Amino acid sequence: MKNKFLVALMTGCVLAMAVGCTSQEETATDAGFEEMAPEFATDESQAQTESEPEETAEAPAEESKETAEDTQQSASSDIADGTWSAYLDNTRKDDAGKVGEVGEPMSIIYDGGLEGDVLNVVGVLAPDPYDPTGFTADGSHALKLTDSTEFVMSGGDTGPETVTKEEFGEHFKNCLGSGGLAFEVIIEGGAVKKVTISA
Repeated sequence: MKNKFLVALMTGCVLAMAVGCTSQEETATDAGFEEMAPEFATDESQAQTESEPEETAEAPAEESKETAEDTQQSASSDIADGTWSAYLDNTRKDDAGKVGEVGEPMSIIYDGGLEGDVLNVVGVLAPDPYDPTGFTADGSHALKLTDSTEFVMSGGDTGPETVTKEEFGEHFKNCLGSGGLAFEVIIEGGAVKKVTISA
C-alpha cells in the first residue's frame, strides 16, 4: 500500500515538474534542456550571479584559498558512496529535512554551486535504495569531481545530454529555481561518478 502511494506521489511530482518547467510560450513544443535553462533564471538570481565576481574580488586571497582547500579536503568523505537524490527547489529551504505528508523526510537542495573540482550542494539528500534513517543532515555537502565524472542533463525531446562541467555548473545554478527538478548523484570511491539533473 505504501509503495502504491509513493508511486502515485512521485508520478504527481514528475507531472507537476513537467507542467511547472514549461513556459506559456512553449506549451505546444518541448525544447531540449539547453534551450529551457534560461527560463529558470530569475532577475534576482541573475543579479546575484553578476555581483558574485565583485564580492570574490574583494575577499582576501588567503581566505578564499583556505576555504577552497577545506572544501576539497572534505569532499571525498562528505557523503558516503552510493546513489543520492533530491529535488532542486530554492523556494522550499525551510522544508528540507522536515517530515512530509507521507511521514518521510523531504530531500531538497536549495543552494550550492560549482567551485573548481567540487560541486557544493546545500540541503538534504536521500539515499537510494531508500532508507528513512540514511538521509544527510541539512547543510552544505561537498561532492568531489574528477576528470572522469559524467555530467548529464535529461529532459525535453532530445533525451539525456552529456555536458561539460562548466555547463553543468551553470545549469545547476539556474535549475535551483525550477521548482523541483530531480538531482541524482552516484558516488564511488569518495568521488562523483555521475551527476544528473532531470525533468
